Formats: sequence, structure tokens, C-alpha cells
Amino acid sequence: MTTTETGRPIPADDEPADDDLDCAIRDYVHTYAFWRGRRKAMERFGVSRHTLWRFLDRGHMGRALPRAVLDTVGDSIEAIDAATWAIGAMERIDAGLERSARNRPPAGPALRRGQEDALLQLCAAPLTTVSELARFNREPPTTLRGRLERMTELDLVDSVSHRLGALGPKPQRRYFPTEQGLHAAAALEPGIGRILAEQPVSRQWFRLLTERLDAVAVLYHIAALVADADPEGDPVRVDHHRQGPYDLLVTLSQGRSVGILRQGATLPSAHLRYRLRTIENLPVSQRPSVTLVITCSGQATRRAVRTLGHPLEHETFFAATEGEQLAGDHRVVAWQQCGHGMGMEVKMEPGLSLEHIVASTSWLVDRDSRNLRDRTPPSKRKPNPDPYSLYPSRLRADMPAPPEQVKNSLAVLLTRAEKEALDLLAAWPLCTTDQLARLMGGVTRRRANQVIRSLTDHGLVRAENQRHVLADEGLRYLARRDRAAVRIALGRWSARTRRSSRGSAPVIAGTSLRSLDSQLDHQDAINTLAAALSAEAAHSGDHHLLELLPTFRSSIGYRHQGADYVIHPDATFWLSYRGDWRPYFLEFERRAVTPKRVRARLKNYPRYFASGWAGLDHAGQLPLVLFVFETRDDEESFLRAAGAHRLPICTSNLEMIADLGVLHEVWRWPPPNASDRLPLHRLGDGYKNVPSRSRHFR
Repeated sequence: MTTTETGRPIPADDEPADDDLDCAIRDYVHTYAFWRGRRKAMERFGVSRHTLWRFLDRGHMGRALPRAVLDTVGDSIEAIDAATWAIGAMERIDAGLERSARNRPPAGPALRRGQEDALLQLCAAPLTTVSELARFNREPPTTLRGRLERMTELDLVDSVSHRLGALGPKPQRRYFPTEQGLHAAAALEPGIGRILAEQPVSRQWFRLLTERLDAVAVLYHIAALVADADPEGDPVRVDHHRQGPYDLLVTLSQGRSVGILRQGATLPSAHLRYRLRTIENLPVSQRPSVTLVITCSGQATRRAVRTLGHPLEHETFFAATEGEQLAGDHRVVAWQQCGHGMGMEVKMEPGLSLEHIVASTSWLVDRDSRNLRDRTPPSKRKPNPDPYSLYPSRLRADMPAPPEQVKNSLAVLLTRAEKEALDLLAAWPLCTTDQLARLMGGVTRRRANQVIRSLTDHGLVRAENQRHVLADEGLRYLARRDRAAVRIALGRWSARTRRSSRGSAPVIAGTSLRSLDSQLDHQDAINTLAAALSAEAAHSGDHHLLELLPTFRSSIGYRHQGADYVIHPDATFWLSYRGDWRPYFLEFERRAVTPKRVRARLKNYPRYFASGWAGLDHAGQLPLVLFVFETRDDEESFLRAAGAHRLPICTSNLEMIADLGVLHEVWRWPPPNASDRLPLHRLGDGYKNVPSRSRHFR
């Protein structure tokens, strides 16, 4: 062998160069670490973690690793390349064998064709009831129930009892595939990996569905009503949205689709508007034929309808209150069409049913096809959006543990009364036990204590100075159920205490809860009045109470003389007496007893009623404003300071309400009306229009 002037040997023609040997060593080490992990590579070559890191990530050869490779594999390039190829080949063979084992059908009796179809249908829509799954796939419920019960005996399917007051007093049994069931379904489809990637049955999907199970149950019910309303009578496909503005996509035949967006009680109105605005920015290919907006109250429906006012963008949007739709079937008139114009005064009154809305989807799809000059036959049209696009392949999809994940979820563990108590504490925080018992419909104090004790054991409720508030875990549960931001919910309502600086006094972390706690007497009076309304209406055969909302859920915006205003009642509600429904605003006042403060307090109401929006907001009815004072003397001072006016305002005081009850003869109209005390349902009888010379509060 010859040498260069520097003394470095020159390799012969048949002798490998050092660079080629270095490349072979690098390929071998990288392949070994990739397939078998860095820990085993450290053990294999006898080097430290830092040495291996420098070799793999920094490209530093060093001496220890090349020497270890040459000693264990061989000192020729051919031997190292052969070892590198063998590692990859063996790992691929092992992975193939493992994949084949996972896809192998489970031991046991073979499934019949109907049972196979039912299993695949359940994988596509887990946690449905028999009735909902049968309506999705157009099968008799009794036949489907028999198939699911047979697969339950084979440990392919499991079920849980789910309780939700919005869907009725009886619990519902919801079915889902087990791990063995997923393997059995994978034997019918191309592999377990594809089942987990293209169906909502992975560990990640089960975690989301169980966190949102109460909302998912409502969405499934609405989707089943959509299936009932479909005049074509074909099977429908139901898909969940992991993210984005929509919650559920219902794909019908002939290229039609229905997107459902639900606003839960804990989702702020600003977040609802953001989700609605997000839909406007979606491409046309990602918008369904029709969008259904389900809101938690009539106030939220009003906000949604006025937000969706663009006549071109929102003509295919329809809004409804959740309670009104769940109380009936697909023929109940509960929906209002949006897109009536920007800034127009729209009367809030439902005029459509799901039957009419779903029937119009064919016309909408035909119109869009004509505009695009698409001559595809209806039976071959592809729906928008593509349901498979909701399951991107880049997302992680691990094997689930369905029974453990579902049965240990709070939505399954909590009873209907416990969920009701959580919603009540979210709406009326800082309640005493007696107030919560009355808010729950006038149950006994013992029953309220049982519910509170159970929620406390779950870590969902905590007591602060004998007043009950939601703990952080309870806020997380409600926020995840309604797809609200957990961080924002904790920032507003967390009951934890913190110190703003060293040596300062501890304060409540939640800003909204801290504000209510700073005026605890006012909040206690509002809670007392709301509790009295709930308890007395529940025990009355003639009265019915709906949508009792606190101030942070009942703010009302309106326009008057070209300017925007907002009114913030302490509470709003609808009350019926023998079927006659009427809206009410509730105000508790402690300071407005002087003429100056009375004028300042009443300044907003004349504007609101003069704008004409009061009737539009409440289906043509004017709401009655109920002012409540601490004592009778405060009430008389307010009436003297207010003088004669033409506002629909009635007054009472806590002393009389505590003695007689909020629904009884404790209310009166201001002068010049008679000073007789009237029950709440008779306030309209004694009202007289005051002449135009009455005082106006400007």
C-alpha cells in the first residue's frame, strides 16, 4: 500500500474507503435505534446515552460506537450492510405477524350477517340507544335489540345506563363496542388500524365522547329526529366533529347533509358568535346543506338569529331552543329561519319544523347543482362535506378500553338530580342548602344534602362559608360537556383563593365569582327569589316555570334611535298560569329609593320599551318588570320617587314574599293604579294606561 505526503494510506482498488465504511456504520446504528429503540442500542453497543445522542443527533462518529459495531458485526462493508438489511426485514416480518394476529377474528361462534351489520353500525355511532341506531339505519328496533343482546353475551358489545333530565325521567341504555368487538369488526373491514382511524372508536374518541356524553345524547336525539323527517327514508350517516364550529354531521342520501351546532348552558354568548362567524369562513365544500343551531334558552336563540342575519350567507341556517324541540317530535314547530337581513327587527317566533327543513334540503342541493351546472344524477351526488374528512390520518388513534372509559366517566356515574344540581350551581352560585333545595323544585333539605354530599365526594362541589359553589373539577366537567374553554371557565368562576401579592389577603380567583361574593347580600336575595319561584311553581298545579336565567345569561341588546344599548336584569323567566305564558324581568333593588337614583335606575327601561324590541324579543308580548325591595318602606320610597309612568313595572318586598310567597298577593302596580296587592298571574288585570302627562325618565 502506498502513502501520500501526509502519511495517510491510499486504499487499493479492492479495498473499501474509510468514508464508505463510516456510511455503513451510520446506517446500521440508525436502523438499529429506529427499529429497536435507543435504550436497546445503548445496551447493544455498550455506550452511554450521551455518546449515542452525539452520534445520532449531532453526527459525531467518535471511537466507541464504530469499534463496537466492527467487533459485533464484522469489519467489512458487506457484513454491516447485511446486518442492517436483516434488522429491517425482521422487524417488518414481526410487525406483519402482529398485525395479522390483531386482525384475526375472535374465537367463538361466527356472527350472522345481521349481527355483523349491527356491529359495524355501532362502531360508526357508539354510545347510541337502540331506538336511535335503528332510526339511523332504518331497521326495526326489536330486531336490532336482539342482535345487540346476542353480541353482549359474546362480549362484543357492552352498554351503560345514562341519565339526563333533558331526555326524560327514565334512564337510557347506550351501547358501545368492546375491545373484542372492535377486533371482530376489524376482521370484516381492512384492519384494526383503519377501524380506529376512520371510526370514532379510538381511545382518544372515547375520551371525547364520554366527556361530552350529555351533549352527545342530545345531538343523537336531534339526528334521529332528522332521520325521521327525511322523506327519502334511506339510511343516514352520523359523524362527530372533533373540532371546528359544528358538533355533528348528519349525511343523508342524494348528496344532502345537515350540520348541527349546539350551545350548552356554560358556553358564553361571545363564543357562540365566534363559532357562527367561523362557519362563514369555511369553504363551500365544507358547509353542509342545512345548519341547525340548538341553543340552551330563548335568549340565546334570539342572539343566534340576530347574529345570523345576512340574507345570502344565512338563509340555510335555522335556530331553535333545545327544550322546545326535545319536548316534541320532528313535526313540532320549534325552528326559526335566519337570514332576514342585517340589523332588521325580527320577531322571535318559531314557524318551521324539522319536517319542513329536511324536506327543503333536496331543493337546496338541486339549486346549487344548477348554479354549478352539475348534471350528476341525485343518486350519485357526493355530500358536502365529505364525512371521511372528519377523521384525518395524521391524528393519533390508540386502542381503547371502552368499558373502563365509559363506565368511569362522570356523565355515567352522576344521577339526573346531581346533574341538575351542577347546572343550578353554575347558574346560581353561592347558594345555601335551603336555596338549592328549593331551586331543585322544592325537594327536602335532606335530599339536597344527599346530592351535595355525593357531588362533594366526586370533587365537583365545594362549600365556602356554608354556601355551595362549583369546584374546579365541576367547572371542567361542564365546560368540556358544552365545548367551552376550560381556562376561561376557571378564570371566571373558580372558587380557589389566591394572593395577588406577598402579604396581601387571599381573594377568589374567579373574576365573576369574586364580583358576586363582593355583593353577597344582593346575590343572596336573587337566589332567594329564584328559589321561591322554582319551589312554588313546582308545587302549583296551575303554574309552570321555564328558562329561569341569571343576569349573566339574560342580558338583552337592542337599538334605539340609531344607538346600541344593553339591559341587564337580575333574572328573567317565563311563567304560565293555566297555559297562558308571559315573560318577566326580575330586579332586586336596595339603593334606588331617592328620586335621582330612581331616574338613573329606570332610565334604560323606557328606551327598551320605546324601541319596540321588547315585543319582538318575546313573541309579541311585553315583559313585566318586577322590582323587589328589602322592606315595605323601601318599596314605598321607590314608588313616591318614581311617580306616575307608563312602564309595565310592578313592585313587592322581601318581607311580604317571605310571609305569603312570590306567586301570591304580594305585587302591586304603581300609582295611579289601585294599591291592592295582586297575585303574580293577575298583574295584567289592574293595569291602567297612564295619560301622556306622566313622567318620562330621560
